[in-house]
Amino acid sequence: MFSKGRKKMHRKAIVFGCSFGLLLSAFGSLALADDNTAATKPAASNRLVAEGSTPTHRSQTDRSSGLVMIYVGGSLPAGTNLVALQYLFDLTTAGNTTGYITPLLFERTPGAINTVYTVAGIGKGFQVALSSTPQAIRFEVTEGLRVPPNGHFTFGFVNAGVNSSGVPITTSEGIVDFDQPADNGEGVGGTGTTNDWAVTNSYSPSPVVALGTTFSVSGADYDFFPSSRTYSALAIGALPIK
Repeated sequence: MFSKGRKKMHRKAIVFGCSFGLLLSAFGSLALADDNTAATKPAASNRLVAEGSTPTHRSQTDRSSGLVMIYVGGSLPAGTNLVALQYLFDLTTAGNTTGYITPLLFERTPGAINTVYTVAGIGKGFQVALSSTPQAIRFEVTEGLRVPPNGHFTFGFVNAGVNSSGVPITTSEGIVDFDQPADNGEGVGGTGTTNDWAVTNSYSPSPVVALGTTFSVSGADYDFFPSSRTYSALAIGALPIK
């Protein structure tokens, strides 16, 4: 269920909320890490949306294997067709120069004490390599929900290649830059968003990300590390223009 990345996506400039035609102009050829050809231009009836944090250099990468990271600073708009996960892996504090990343879709359920994040979609995973510039992989949900039906969904990823049941096959140390504590200011989604991310505590074996698996500060299948961080990653999607 995971593939080897072969090309980087070169990022010149990007204006979120622009048309996909402008997106392709901004990126040059939208070459994803799993593709040897430029992406086909999406329909003009869609507009670009993004959530997460800017893929810029930050000070650390995780030293533990198979962690799950979830963007908790905003939500994906209802109806978003996820296209790509962009990230930066330009340093290695664990010593690894390659690793694995599998995008995930989560449903957010506020609770009396803690918000619970439940795996709603499992993406195709990829093996990726250290690079000085931002890269992207396809956010292709292969199991579970593919398009958020309402505004209570967010995204994340696991540093592992997993099977269709969400069981890790191959894990790696962290491959996305992060800062701790979390950065101030808005996330790439703009007003009402933050740069807050949650990450799981270290588990052995690594967390299983099967559909329905829950994550929270406490009282879930897997608990979060106590403090928030900011990871250099964002999700890009197509939202139909009505």
